[in-house]
Amino acid sequence: MNATTSPGRLLVIGLDSADAELIERWSDEGHLPNLARLRAEGSWSRIGTTAEVMHVSGWASLYTGATPGAHGMYHAYQLRAGEQAVHRARADECALPPFWKHLDDAGRRVLVLDAFMSTPVRGFGGIEVLEYGTWTWFDEPGSNPPELWREIQRRFGPYPAPEHTNVLVQTDPARFRGQLSAGARVKGEVLAWLLREKPWDVCFAMFGEAHPAGHYLWHVSDPAYPTFPGGGPLENAVRDVYAAVDAAIGRVLEAVDDSTSVLVTSGDGMGPNHAACHLLPELLHRMELYFGADVGRSSAADGGGGEASSAVRRSLTRRLRDLVPTGMRRSISRCLPVALQHRLSMKWANADIDWTRTRAFAVPNANEGYVRLNLAGREPQGVVAAGEEYRALFDTIASQARELVVPDGGGLVLREAYDTDRVFPGPCRGNLPDLVLTWNPAAGCLDALDSPGLGRIAGKTPYDTAPFYSGNHRPNAFLLARGPHVAAGSSLTGAHVLDIAPTVLAHQGVPSPAHHRGSVLADLVP
Repeated sequence: MNATTSPGRLLVIGLDSADAELIERWSDEGHLPNLARLRAEGSWSRIGTTAEVMHVSGWASLYTGATPGAHGMYHAYQLRAGEQAVHRARADECALPPFWKHLDDAGRRVLVLDAFMSTPVRGFGGIEVLEYGTWTWFDEPGSNPPELWREIQRRFGPYPAPEHTNVLVQTDPARFRGQLSAGARVKGEVLAWLLREKPWDVCFAMFGEAHPAGHYLWHVSDPAYPTFPGGGPLENAVRDVYAAVDAAIGRVLEAVDDSTSVLVTSGDGMGPNHAACHLLPELLHRMELYFGADVGRSSAADGGGGEASSAVRRSLTRRLRDLVPTGMRRSISRCLPVALQHRLSMKWANADIDWTRTRAFAVPNANEGYVRLNLAGREPQGVVAAGEEYRALFDTIASQARELVVPDGGGLVLREAYDTDRVFPGPCRGNLPDLVLTWNPAAGCLDALDSPGLGRIAGKTPYDTAPFYSGNHRPNAFLLARGPHVAAGSSLTGAHVLDIAPTVLAHQGVPSPAHHRGSVLADLVP
């Protein structure tokens, strides 16, 4: 593409798990002046997202323009057809390339910084920086070219906020707020420098700070949350981190001229944690579908009946492990390579399950409820026959889940029960959960559920489970666009995260591949 036909540069900024409702409120109140200015000068829209069903799928869906049934990425802990065990997801398992690979193939100069849940793209000729300041690592930190990583470290130092595996206990809120705010500042400096010094036509860069701020600082910022400490200097902790990201965006915008089109987006949001994932194993056990060492010990007062004879005895290795204090185990783990940490955590997640009796199990998750049937022919130790038996068991679990209520007059805990076969068909469907349960936050679930047929199911509150979450994902996705061709104050109707990849390609005059399921947002294209 020569200079006379160039559509101009395109800067795409991802704000990991930044919530549309919070941005609207705080930009209107004047706390996020740079985002407020972008909204006034361009287009702001809430958009649909695959995170309405599977929260962590939002970014992979945005990159690839396809649903989880086609790309296969939906959580940190995933499954594979042909394997019995849950495994730590690897970004190179994504079955489809991201939009920046298509841009690179078409000759566009592309710069990518900290794309969440991504991996080095094979044959990519552009610039990639991976896991410098992402919230959760899915690959080893590094860059293409390799010397760029050393230059970033020399100029800006290490990213000042911890990676997720190093924050698996309750944090000190004031210190964590400071780390995340510093992280946003450094990320803004790194990105502004890259934009000024490196060649690019399209840049995709992500700020990850809103994600951990929402998870770990929600309780100090929300007076309605049960663990709210009562106000004080941390009451605006989440907002403070968003403000730091906003200030960093301001610095980044100074590095580009007015002819550059800018998109700011998030495929997911964050609100209070009222998920019931931690109670699913016991629910399935009460239904006599799941048999593991982590269930069957509910007290009689909770409707359980004490130590259950059907529960699986913990293995000797698990009992020895549990003798080591949690803090010591985590200190040791942090000294290990990331890949080894993941292998060890998955070893414990898959231990002590009696697969000969287990017909359904919950995939470890703190967002949605992921239920997988132990299907013969798909799971090596599967015991549920395909066809009528599978369908009858699926319907039974979904029916029981729809009846769950919060104790003492609370409402129905479920928002929706999704059949993955229907919502996300595709070549990767066999790697997904079979049933996805999304929670109704208005019900206010914390530590117990009541089932008409199974009694009370109780356990720790979600903010007591590791990782220590008081905030959790909600599908408040958005797309903000500003550019020479974007009408000020406009908005889009019916837009979706699946539309972003084809729109980015169309902006650069590059056709969409056949697997794209979204549409070009014509109002954002020259």
